[in-house]
Amino acid sequence: MAESWDAGISDEENIEVLKERSIGEGYFICDRKGRFLSANESIQSLTGYSEEELLELTITDLLPKEEEKGFFDKLLKAPKQQTTDTYQLVLIDKMGERHPIELRIRVLCDENNGQHVIGFRGNMSRVAQESAGLPVPRSRIDQSKMIAEMMEIIRLGYSEPLNVVLKRISESVSQIFGFRRATVALLDKRKRAFVKQAMVGYSAADAGSIERRAIEVPQEVIDRIFADRFKIKVIYYTQDQRELRDYADSGTPERRSQRRRPDSQWHKRDLILLNLTDTQGNTFGYISLDEPEEGNVPNRMTFHNLELYSKMVSMSIENFYLFSTMERRSRRLKQVLVTSNIFKLYLSLSELLKEVVWSVRFSLDYNLVALILISKKTGLLETKAVACEDKIKLLQLRELKFDLKEFSNLLRDEYRHGKSFLVTQEQGVLRHFKRIYYGSHENGRYDDGWPHWAVLLVPIKSREGKIIGFIMVDDPEDCRMPSGDTIHTLEILANQIAVAIDNRVMYIQAKEQIRTAPEAIEEPAKLFDEEEEDYAGSGLKKLVEKFLR
Repeated sequence: MAESWDAGISDEENIEVLKERSIGEGYFICDRKGRFLSANESIQSLTGYSEEELLELTITDLLPKEEEKGFFDKLLKAPKQQTTDTYQLVLIDKMGERHPIELRIRVLCDENNGQHVIGFRGNMSRVAQESAGLPVPRSRIDQSKMIAEMMEIIRLGYSEPLNVVLKRISESVSQIFGFRRATVALLDKRKRAFVKQAMVGYSAADAGSIERRAIEVPQEVIDRIFADRFKIKVIYYTQDQRELRDYADSGTPERRSQRRRPDSQWHKRDLILLNLTDTQGNTFGYISLDEPEEGNVPNRMTFHNLELYSKMVSMSIENFYLFSTMERRSRRLKQVLVTSNIFKLYLSLSELLKEVVWSVRFSLDYNLVALILISKKTGLLETKAVACEDKIKLLQLRELKFDLKEFSNLLRDEYRHGKSFLVTQEQGVLRHFKRIYYGSHENGRYDDGWPHWAVLLVPIKSREGKIIGFIMVDDPEDCRMPSGDTIHTLEILANQIAVAIDNRVMYIQAKEQIRTAPEAIEEPAKLFDEEEEDYAGSGLKKLVEKFLR
């Protein structure tokens, strides 16, 4: 910036100003509103702003918000007799970094009455942080308090919903580690994105904007950040990523792929990410932290404690899912037993089977449940009942029939899980079934979960131990492969279905025998519908035995 002689002050003062410039201190002149009129190269170097940028700023633009309001109040209350006052302040440069400075500033007044302020002249220089009176950075985390807080969060998970638990986690991590803002995000496998579930430290306007945008982070972005499976990552603002194998220090907790800033510096846009992983090491969420409190510059001990904290949070969230899944399943299975619809003999077979599939879907969180039975008339496996949210797909799936011989190829030892069969590879007999439900969109995007061609077949057996049909389940809510407990529960339900069908058939046969007794005067009306007739005759047993040969 071009140097100029200030006509508003004496020649002796202008000479003093030039001396100040020569020793490398930041010299500036402002108008009465604090707008920069002139500044030397030291000011540009200290603030990071160019000449054109500084001319658009005021001196308060370089100060923290908490110091803006009182700055001019203090300055204007000072004596106006051309004296220079000294202040210890913090300057925020263009990159958001804070620098403790010593500011020497003089109020310039009108020469006529000496009371009307026309501007300010001053200079500033850096000072050591210890002498700036700034808070001492937090270097110690109370680990016992951190563990006690996590125990409380785990207990909270037994009585509160997930959003309450995640909000408590975000509040806890920001308080323990001294950050103003924290976010917890969890993976939605169907969207292939991490969805932000809880956020603290944001203004009401920011929160409203966030809710409207439904912030999501693509899964591949987070997977790339945590590709090395480490727990903590620091993303430094304005720094390019580097190859980890060339620069990372194996002894550093955050395993950084960027150059660490000096210990006393931290940009307001620097971001810390905590990796949340399951027992297999797969990332299911993350926590982000930014804007540390005044004087709280994260150091190596901070990262070490954050790594411990991320492991405990992962454990607490997994514990919540485990408990809530067991509690929900227990509650729903109790409801199935309370209603006992599958044993209500006054229901027709169609109504009975419909009740069954919706009970399975409701109890075990599978988005698609179908029940197929062997038909005596057609010799095919016919779809008798379907449970899914899409009514059009439901009607289309109910029309499906499967060839017995082709379907029997699915009952291989390689697919066997207990008494059931988990098909995980493409099979022609299921192609149309899959195309109706999924359309042209594949669901085969879960590397550690449910494959595109997967379907779980649970046999339904008669009293003689012969297969008379199957429960088919697909599209699990959590996109995971079924656990042994889930398969065992489905097998119990399949056994109940077989008993209910058998009871229904015997009930209809008993009523038929009564109505066709010799003393009956009129010929009884036909009591069997087409579906019941398939299972009431002795031909069913022969057909099933043929199917199983």
